[in-house]
Amino acid sequence: WKSLQVTFLYVILKVPLQTVLALGLALFVQKETRSMAVLRSFIFAPFITSLVVVSTLWAMMYHTQHGLINSIIRTLGLPSQTFLSNPKRALPAITFMMIWKDVGWNMIILLAGLKGIPRMYYEAALVDGASRRQLFWHITLPLLKRSLQFVVLSQSIFAFQVFVPVYVMTRGGPQDSTKVMVYYIYQNGFFFQEMGYASALSVILLLILLAISVIQQRLTSAEPEY
Repeated sequence: WKSLQVTFLYVILKVPLQTVLALGLALFVQKETRSMAVLRSFIFAPFITSLVVVSTLWAMMYHTQHGLINSIIRTLGLPSQTFLSNPKRALPAITFMMIWKDVGWNMIILLAGLKGIPRMYYEAALVDGASRRQLFWHITLPLLKRSLQFVVLSQSIFAFQVFVPVYVMTRGGPQDSTKVMVYYIYQNGFFFQEMGYASALSVILLLILLAISVIQQRLTSAEPEY
């Protein structure tokens, strides 16, 4: 139950923030200019970087005494902060790192959705005197609904399967505050040699992911084609 609680908390922390940030970035970089193309490449680059490498580097950056983040904090005249060794901050710290890594992929998906919206809708609305806010709420969001559903539900599935950053950065600690479901399965199966219990946990995780997949299929099939 503790690992399920931590996993759901991770999903709740990661998916909404990442989706909103990805949408904002997609709206910002949708112009076809050379500078925006370079910026898109920089944002997408962390996604194609090895997760083991990224987790190791961020663990070094989070270090209380020698980490880059605490060096910046001390430069500002503030005391050093504990991240991965603090039960209240360890999971948010991992979540922040994973958002930084994955947001580029979500941005590309939403950017493709934005490119698929016909410009004539915006032109007609502007002729009728619509504001930028009205364009966003009444044209962009409704026509981007399919892409947003795909991003939210696919990222939820990926978030439930998080393992590498927890294994590399915290090993489920401190005080089991980052012991997510997959790490708990690994720990029981390969560390405690309780293969039966680990198999049962894997089936539970499979059922959760199947439920999410069914929700995704029903939502997309129920939506009318634009």
